[in-house]
Amino acid sequence: MKTLHAKSPCCRETIYRFGSRRRQCRACSKTWRIRQKKTGRKPKRSSSRLPEKLFVKYGRITAWAEAHHLATSTVSERLNRSLVRLLKQTKQLPRGYCALLGDGLYFKFKRMDWVMYVMAVKPVKSHRAFFLDPVLLEGKECYERWRVALATIPPETKKHIKAFVSDGFRGSKLIAREHGWIHQRCHFHLLMALIRRHGRRSYRTKGASIREKLLGVVRTLLTTPDSTTLKRQTLKARRLISHPLCPPWIRIQTVEFLRTLDDFRAYLIHPELNLPTTTNSIESSGKIIRKATSTARTPKSVLLRATAFLQLRKSITCNGKKFSTTLTE
Repeated sequence: MKTLHAKSPCCRETIYRFGSRRRQCRACSKTWRIRQKKTGRKPKRSSSRLPEKLFVKYGRITAWAEAHHLATSTVSERLNRSLVRLLKQTKQLPRGYCALLGDGLYFKFKRMDWVMYVMAVKPVKSHRAFFLDPVLLEGKECYERWRVALATIPPETKKHIKAFVSDGFRGSKLIAREHGWIHQRCHFHLLMALIRRHGRRSYRTKGASIREKLLGVVRTLLTTPDSTTLKRQTLKARRLISHPLCPPWIRIQTVEFLRTLDDFRAYLIHPELNLPTTTNSIESSGKIIRKATSTARTPKSVLLRATAFLQLRKSITCNGKKFSTTLTE
């Protein structure tokens, strides 16, 4: 037979009225409120402009907390509520053909490597690159995790990507080939690898004259549109790296450069795409992302703040090589 009257939750005994809103247990005389209320003051509504003020004006949570005489934990909690509201908004991405720029940003949590995959799309007819949502994955930067990051790109945007601009990480060419994209490698990373260990007193460095000549040849190969000059400078580069005074790491870098020469000259082979020749624009965002996430201590918090920060920043200047030919859809 069903119980007709409610019993006390503590002793399962008869319940007495104890005022208009409270009840009392017959056995232990414990009382409770029939409509439980949350203790403490009501939470303050988070401001939708708080992330913009923190990231743009102050830069750090501690600076905002000191200016407003609040605890850092209080400001951090309010910020997280504002970020969750911000990320519910729909992100607007440019339409039309574009190039994808990508770079990996390293973090450490509990002595473990984590990489944030920062991506942006640069429309063919624009000088700005628009950020996509970053992806934070445990482990070092590699081909498999880049595939996971690329899978988060909206399908409508992904089908308009025509080229992939990268720093030449392992597997970047394979990724471009799988998606049918043109691969443009960064010139800056190549030149920095060749200048490594150069020093101010270059005359004291072994094979300094060979390195200087080789650096000039590489610069010409990167920029010359003339096919005759290209062949002549390629032969000259092969002669220089076969010289006994050429440092081993310079020889390795140059051999790799000559093997993938078309990847470095994609902006000349496909002028209609208006491709940038470096990933400096996307890499420069790494410093400001670190500043925006400097007080975060967990991967979830870092990803939340980085995503919201890039949604507020929206785009970054990215100039491509301008040619007269344009791509028509």
